[in-house]
Amino acid sequence: MAPALKHQPVNAYTWGCGLFAAVGSLLYGIDSGIVSTTIAQSSFLEYFDPFSPSMKGALVSTFGAGAVFGVFFAGWSADYLGRKKTIMIAAVIALIAGIIQAAAVHIGMLIAGRIVGGFAVGIMSKFWVPHHCASSQLPDMTIPIYNSEIAPPHKRGMIAGLHAQFVGIGFATANWVGFGCSYASGQFQWRFPLAFQCLPAIIVLAGIFWLPYSPRWLLDQDRDEEAYTVIKRLHGGAGDAGGDDSFFCAEFTQMRDQLRFEKTQQQAGWKDCFTTKSNRQRILLAVLVQAFTQLSGINVINYYQTDLYKGLGQTGHNVTLLAGIYGLVGPIANVICLKYVDTWGRRQTLWITGLIMALDMGLVMGLSGAYGKSDNQIGKGFSIAFIFCFSIIYSLGYNSIHYIYVPEIMTMAIRSKGSAISVVSNVLINIVFNQVSPIAFAEVGYRYYSLFICTNLVGAIVVFLMFPETKGKSLEEIAHIFGDEIIVADLATIKAKVDHVENEQTRDDVDKTK
Repeated sequence: MAPALKHQPVNAYTWGCGLFAAVGSLLYGIDSGIVSTTIAQSSFLEYFDPFSPSMKGALVSTFGAGAVFGVFFAGWSADYLGRKKTIMIAAVIALIAGIIQAAAVHIGMLIAGRIVGGFAVGIMSKFWVPHHCASSQLPDMTIPIYNSEIAPPHKRGMIAGLHAQFVGIGFATANWVGFGCSYASGQFQWRFPLAFQCLPAIIVLAGIFWLPYSPRWLLDQDRDEEAYTVIKRLHGGAGDAGGDDSFFCAEFTQMRDQLRFEKTQQQAGWKDCFTTKSNRQRILLAVLVQAFTQLSGINVINYYQTDLYKGLGQTGHNVTLLAGIYGLVGPIANVICLKYVDTWGRRQTLWITGLIMALDMGLVMGLSGAYGKSDNQIGKGFSIAFIFCFSIIYSLGYNSIHYIYVPEIMTMAIRSKGSAISVVSNVLINIVFNQVSPIAFAEVGYRYYSLFICTNLVGAIVVFLMFPETKGKSLEEIAHIFGDEIIVADLATIKAKVDHVENEQTRDDVDKTK
């Protein structure tokens, strides 16, 4: 029996790569979050009057529609133009989108800018890391996929989860920009926040060439020596941190042997995502975790929170101030999730989070119904507090894990295609909710929350019954959970063999010197 694998600290270089890659997630966070406070500014409502619920839904939902088309464009562009050119095109489009929105003179122009911005985010999120993954068909999951491939198994959840953390930071930043601009006068109130979307695109352009290649991509391209060098730099560190070099040697051996075996199999196409039982299970789980993320109701609250505060009697600067505070509680809670996600596990965290979100949504619904139209400020205050709690609960559970779980459960052969299917399902559900939610709130009010009580309960039950646990396992070892043929041993066994070979080599060298 192989000895237990001793985990060594993640070195500064790996953290640096993971953090910088996640900076690209700011683009998604800022672009998606900026609309929440913008549509609450008095000058915005005056300029685009009349601003109906259906128009509001169109402004929010078209961003997601643009992202879907961006995902498909990126697949074509990466094949014909290359990934670096693709990401530069996306950054330029994002700059143009920000300019269009900031310069909008009527609602049609603003919606067009949102579509173009979504298109850029779809491309950017899909291909933000150049040449780092094994396929040109990567979805919005590129950043967590890249981070999961550079991270050691025992810290993969934390490093891959940086994507969600930076999305949250971008969302919070957008809310505080909106709050600050609420003190401005005239059109600056809403034009500056829309122009602020250009900033992350500029940052991405400035640093796109800095990151290393993914070692799995290098191995897939038969560039073994480069892959070994990258893994050593990412997970070695014996010279400066007292690390164990046999750890990255074992990782390299496991990656190389499993990828060589997979390459001897038939090249996976879209049909192969559904032809085997294990792949069908992966696709189903990936779609479900992405669907339950949107069905939780988190984006309905994110995008329309300012309307909720107004419905609870808040006015003036208090509306955008509350949005700013709301934007902070999520990233703070997500830090806790990142610290403990590799201890808590994925499955347990997801189903418990679903139950607590259902309970919290029930409290929001009950308090809003009882005190929404009353003069009881304490009751209204508790309603707002539980809206904040919903973001905290979501960030402690679902926020990072749904980005971690999908790339984890996919094999190299279908990782990109399977992730793409799951992400498209996420975006389509988001588009529907963004379009119908303003109308639903206008027609049925607080009763709309009952939908999300039900969906969160169903999500918790399904996760409990169907989802396998993946924490602490290498990406190659996870395939064994789904019954796939695995030709490599676990890391602990491989590391023990590497240690044995090194010890034998050392003894031979000593004997030769005698």
